[in-house]
Amino acid sequence: MIARYVETLFCDDIRHEMGGKLSFIGVYSGELLVPAFPVTLPKLCLFVNTLTPAEEPFRSLNLRLLKDTEIVQEIASDEAQLTALSDSAKDLTIEQRKMGVLANQVTATFSPMRFDGPCTLSVRVRTEDGELHGKGLKVDQAQPPVDAVPKQT
Repeated sequence: MIARYVETLFCDDIRHEMGGKLSFIGVYSGELLVPAFPVTLPKLCLFVNTLTPAEEPFRSLNLRLLKDTEIVQEIASDEAQLTALSDSAKDLTIEQRKMGVLANQVTATFSPMRFDGPCTLSVRVRTEDGELHGKGLKVDQAQPPVDAVPKQT
């Protein structure tokens, strides 16, 4: 059986395309390096996909984005949204339900996004069964290029 889990994606922009597609622009792979602190990004986007086995639909879902320990944003899924997600599994056969997953997707845009120093952005999703952790984004200062460091004589 598939366990519940959270997929997170941090990027510069999320574009909604025709046909319901999403395009992710400037995807970060775990680290965002800036030239110096403080820094303000014009935009930072987050995509969160929370998955559960079709046989275990979510009864409650509360997403939090944290900057270290500070809550940046909290998003609670409403009961109607979760019921609709659960109802989508009712048309599946028993075998499909055993193999299937239900996905709850959330996008968020932070514009602007300020960082006063190094930190880690992390995603926590609280469900009726506990808390799930998504992959975070470490924000740090880029090291100067080797040739930019003054040589000692």
